[in-house]
Amino acid sequence: MRSEILQLIAGMAAVTYLTRVSFLLLTRWVAFPEPVSRGLKYVPVGILTAFVIPGVLVSGGTLNFSWQNHYLFAGLLAAMVAWKWKNVFLAMGSGVALLLILRALA
Repeated sequence: MRSEILQLIAGMAAVTYLTRVSFLLLTRWVAFPEPVSRGLKYVPVGILTAFVIPGVLVSGGTLNFSWQNHYLFAGLLAAMVAWKWKNVFLAMGSGVALLLILRALA
């Protein structure tokens, strides 16, 4: 492999690492206002939602709310289990189990 490519990969890795670790290091010396601190607690939930919802609702480039959308039913079950029992592993397991059952029946 050419040295330019290795240098490029190393540079990208360094930039990625520094941008992620800088926020963690910054919080040691800078105190955020209370509204910002409260808002930052919801960032992981927002990111997870942004990843999951399109996979559950979109198929073939369009919204799919039909009875044939097995992902929708599995996602709804997983959301209800997570809300009721507040257990991530139980929610994921129940969603995957329902998805496998629906696919086997279809």
